[in-house]
Amino acid sequence: MNTAVDALLTQFPSMKVTATYGDYGTTDTSTDGDVDIVSDLPPLHLSVSVYWLVFYIFVFGTIFLGSIIGNQLVIWSYIIEPKLRRPTNILIVSLAVADFITGLIGLPTAIFGRLFRGPYVCFAATRPFLHIASFMMCSVSVDHLVLITIDRYIAVTRPLKYPTIMTTRKCRIMIAIAWLNASFFGAIPVLTRPPNPTLWVCGRTKYEGSSFRIHRLASVAFIPVILVFLCLVYIRLYIVAMKHVREQSERIKAQTKKDDGSSARSAMIRTTVTTAIVLGAFAICWLPITAKFFVEVFVYTTEEALFTIKTAADVLSLGNSMVNPIIYGYRNALFRSTYKRILRSVCCCGFKDHEKERPNLQTQSNSTSVATISTTV
Repeated sequence: MNTAVDALLTQFPSMKVTATYGDYGTTDTSTDGDVDIVSDLPPLHLSVSVYWLVFYIFVFGTIFLGSIIGNQLVIWSYIIEPKLRRPTNILIVSLAVADFITGLIGLPTAIFGRLFRGPYVCFAATRPFLHIASFMMCSVSVDHLVLITIDRYIAVTRPLKYPTIMTTRKCRIMIAIAWLNASFFGAIPVLTRPPNPTLWVCGRTKYEGSSFRIHRLASVAFIPVILVFLCLVYIRLYIVAMKHVREQSERIKAQTKKDDGSSARSAMIRTTVTTAIVLGAFAICWLPITAKFFVEVFVYTTEEALFTIKTAADVLSLGNSMVNPIIYGYRNALFRSTYKRILRSVCCCGFKDHEKERPNLQTQSNSTSVATISTTV
């Protein structure tokens, strides 16, 4: 008996276990009481060609570096720049932490599960663990987009009451709730025991686990509904913002210069537009993968037939973790300038040390020249 199967069967002794070898097209079982014991499992092996492997290394390696570096820039910008420590940016930094975790943990584990086949990687009881980080961070991102939208709605519709409504303490409480909620939702696939722990879920066999189906169905319904709701809110915000712009234009015409209130309103509107762009990027990146979830639950087809589509969906969804820092840097001058300060301090520290040594060398050279002249005289 295979040791991997033995270990799982000890955890699920009362369940009937069947493994179908997807690409291998055969099921090898023997009966021991009410349990089907799987033998001769294929070893861990690469499931794609060399060309696909090179593609994955290049594309997802770029996403990995972009998400790690970009989100670290966002986090460190908030830490070192006092002007960025506002309620909206607290939410943005928390979202950056989620994107950072996606790049650091979620991306490597998900891609490992996509590229390799074998025991544990393809068992119904263990495969969800490869995707739990991505599941959780996707839920965190959705919750944070909702919180950021609420923040922008209050800022645009109630600008005078905004400082008292959206305090730092309230933002931290909302962030804590969002992380707890998202962690529970993302962990659904691993919280319940599948009926067939050693079911081979890679290849031709659909993943029939109840918790998997619940999570996928919730994702198929939850993400599009939330995005539609947020889009409607931003349409409302756009209408209110355009009204403020018209009022501001009329005020500017009546005055020789723009007052502080109109400047603050312009900054508020620009921040709202930036968060709307972040929402649009999330929709573009995550709607294709909800379609993939739909196929995985309702459509019986081979994994090979959808490999290209699934790869494209993975690129978009995981690539979203590196998009937001680019948006912040492009849209926000303060973020952009702080990025430059951080990169300059990291990349040029050696150059600065060298520059500090050069005056000392010049001083020593000058003193030597003076001593020589004195001796000559």
